[in-house]
Amino acid sequence: MTTDEVAPAGDVDSGRADVRAALRRLGAVGAFGDDGEDPTTGLLAAVRLVREVAAVSLATAFSAWSQRMVVEYLRAARLPDDGLSAALRTAEVTGATALAPAIADLAGTGTIPVTATRDGAGWRLTGTVAWASNLFDDAVVVAPARTSDEGRLVVLFRRTDPGVTPEGPYDLLGLNGTGAGGLHLDGVAVGPDRVLTDDLAAFLGTCRPAMLLMQTALALGLADAALAAVDTHLVPGALLRRDAQDLSDQRDDVARRTEDLAGDRVGLAPGDLARLRLAAMDVAAEAVRLECSVAGGEGYRAGSDTARRVREAAFLPVQAPTVAQLRREITAAGVRQ
Repeated sequence: MTTDEVAPAGDVDSGRADVRAALRRLGAVGAFGDDGEDPTTGLLAAVRLVREVAAVSLATAFSAWSQRMVVEYLRAARLPDDGLSAALRTAEVTGATALAPAIADLAGTGTIPVTATRDGAGWRLTGTVAWASNLFDDAVVVAPARTSDEGRLVVLFRRTDPGVTPEGPYDLLGLNGTGAGGLHLDGVAVGPDRVLTDDLAAFLGTCRPAMLLMQTALALGLADAALAAVDTHLVPGALLRRDAQDLSDQRDDVARRTEDLAGDRVGLAPGDLARLRLAAMDVAAEAVRLECSVAGGEGYRAGSDTARRVREAAFLPVQAPTVAQLRREITAAGVRQ
């Protein structure tokens, strides 16, 4: 897929358009994988595509990340094939990942707000999903739930299932076309074929490399766009050109390490992926800051690409795992070592 096929970034950011058409175009070219995909080469291709799309529209790239992660979750769970994975790969239905509370729960900094009560061979879900994106139409939602005996599940349900009440879409600082909102769950039935795992820690451990490497690609794409914009404003010999070159070198180093890990995930030390994503976010933030410095008053206009990238950069640190959670992980890894 070429970047000119992506929905207009300003329209998606403001909510004048949403990401569904772009997701379907991405699905049509195999962006979300296929049945015979090799996991290693597939992840590398996904990382490259997320970066390419993020350079044009972080909102669209973020939704593509969510779509791909739901496909990854189903692959890791190895549920019976009922056509759902195929519908997600083509983006006929959208995939919403709502695992942020699971990350906080495992870190000991939060509680999963959805409870699961036994109902025959299955479960009934009650509680709230405070935030998820891609909540369009009959979206597939993947969320954690806690049981009465302190067990932890990852479950799948549909936005239109009985007992699911959507809230939103939220009015956001940016990324308004991503279908972000919340859900209230009241006795939502989940059969045993919709339980992805009852071992939350192991499941997230399996999916975490894909999650963090594609999140790193989001930041790299934003850095690409900001640095390209800086280049259009700087004349030869400009005082800030050295700063731009330094940031480009840092960006290239993070990109090389990201691709190396996406192509071969062996030998990862604890905290490596967290450090990589933090480095990418730092480069993106500095690149956007430099763009603001050289764009002048035009960049301060709300409808400018520069202003949109400021809003996009503000989103990166709050995407789970958040900056605080990543730093806590690095600290814990240092203690263990």
